[in-house]
Amino acid sequence: MAIKQVPVTILTGFLGAGKTTLLNHIIKENPNTKFVIIENEFGEINIDSELVIKTDENIFELSNGCICCSLNGDLFEVLNKLVTGSYDYDHLIIETTGIADPSAVAATFMTDYNVQTAFKLDGTVCLVDVKNVLDVLGVDEEANKQIAFSDYIVFNKCEDYDKEYINNIKEIISKINPFADFQFTDYAKADTKQLLNLKSYEKVKNPFRISLGKTNLSNSLFTKSENHHHDITSHSFIFDKSFDLIKLRHYLTVMLFIQGASFYRIKGILNIEGLTKKLIVQSVKSSPVFIDGEEWQPDEIRETKIVFIGKKLKRDILEKGMKQCLFHI
Repeated sequence: MAIKQVPVTILTGFLGAGKTTLLNHIIKENPNTKFVIIENEFGEINIDSELVIKTDENIFELSNGCICCSLNGDLFEVLNKLVTGSYDYDHLIIETTGIADPSAVAATFMTDYNVQTAFKLDGTVCLVDVKNVLDVLGVDEEANKQIAFSDYIVFNKCEDYDKEYINNIKEIISKINPFADFQFTDYAKADTKQLLNLKSYEKVKNPFRISLGKTNLSNSLFTKSENHHHDITSHSFIFDKSFDLIKLRHYLTVMLFIQGASFYRIKGILNIEGLTKKLIVQSVKSSPVFIDGEEWQPDEIRETKIVFIGKKLKRDILEKGMKQCLFHI
């Protein structure tokens, strides 16, 4: 099989939220798509034995064209077997049950060149139960990371809750993770076309949906926007001066290396001195990843928009560090 960049969706979520139901819904709603589903253990998806037409060392080929794999070893080894084997598939879904931090999986696709030649990360989807999401957020470290790192959140089991409760969840989650779009469902019946076409790491025109209320003062360096939920903090900035890429890359790399456990996610559009394109930055695990964005348009205001999400992050320290990376003649 000729090597192609297969889109990858990471599916994470709370225990009991309905991930198995969502996976089966995705397969059912997309009969013309041949999925590869990588699970930590077999049994997470209800596989009808009559669908299994071939097995090969922890890989099941199904009669509906899909493939199920067991992740009982190194992820890279499983991916290599998929690429070098005679398998035909259109989309890869990795379900991260038992893995506390979905960015650990994302890092494989964002930092390994060999993996990138065959696979392209489309986005991370988090499935949560509306009943307990506000109770665990800020308390359960795994839940914090799952929600903060996700590009799309599916709130499931909504039928027993009123509009006021749902709107409260919308407001809180949007402040904590302004990157993520979301939908509210019952029985995990989500809009799968949207889930499978997030393109979260491609042309990011608006990396976060948050009100930043830019001031009219021309000499304003940044705009304050800060949100808290328990120990989770979200700090967003707009800088209207350009950055020195070498200084900024060094600052983010060192900061994440030393304090990586405190940062759930960093994402932003950067205005870099001397570059004609926007530069997209995302934190993956404990490293910053930079991706070329679109060209700056002649009538477009060149400014940096960046958000830091994490645990007990100090706004003044982040502000000071970013200021030190501005370009100076």
